[in-house]
Amino acid sequence: MTRLTRLSAAAQAHYVVLRSVPEISLIPFDRNIEKLFQIFSDGSRAYSTDISAFAVFTDQIHLLLTPREKAEDLSRFVQQLSRLYSHYFNDEFSRNGKIWQGRFESSLLQGKGRLLAATIYMEWLPFVYGYGEPQFYPWSSYFHHAGIRSDYFMVPSIEYWALGNTPFERQKNYKDLFERGPDKVFGERLMSCVKRGWPIADKKFLESIGVEAERMEPQRGRGRPRKASAINPLESDTNLLNK
Repeated sequence: MTRLTRLSAAAQAHYVVLRSVPEISLIPFDRNIEKLFQIFSDGSRAYSTDISAFAVFTDQIHLLLTPREKAEDLSRFVQQLSRLYSHYFNDEFSRNGKIWQGRFESSLLQGKGRLLAATIYMEWLPFVYGYGEPQFYPWSSYFHHAGIRSDYFMVPSIEYWALGNTPFERQKNYKDLFERGPDKVFGERLMSCVKRGWPIADKKFLESIGVEAERMEPQRGRGRPRKASAINPLESDTNLLNK
């Protein structure tokens, strides 16, 4: 089966996942995360790519990225990140060989609450992966969004900015949303689309940016409506998202 080319678009957010080979830990020490953050920052400037959310684990990295000017800058950013951290890691630990599992995975995301939903899902992953309460996990963008720490490379999404007119208001409203937990249905769909390279967006929007039908997520059958507990809480918070 022919592998689809990567789908990316300028000025659109993309959920990106890089996975390490199983025999290593990507960040054994604090100095390693500091180097990774520096590479994030350098790549963001070099390729005009906004980093709106991140979560770093011992075996994978999740990022919410927006190439501002050129679609191809998404791949260039990730390729530089992969290359520079690989060289650094091998030098740091006197080893040879690859540290990444093949290509990175990604899904283009249209807005309409999806960027916040993806951010909250990403920042809850420490709990999912057994690292404890996500509010205390230091290697994600939650600290930045909650006002606990200022990460110099971060550019929060437009949906985060819409949560309030002041930093305090945005931080408070974000923490309120975060405490409700991630939308599990959306999260499962997101990871499925990331794995397959499918976008999560309206059909008309995808057609407007020239995405072929074969690249779109297959339409679901009508079926039964989702239970209320599975509905994305962000979808009903219009007073928060539209301030």
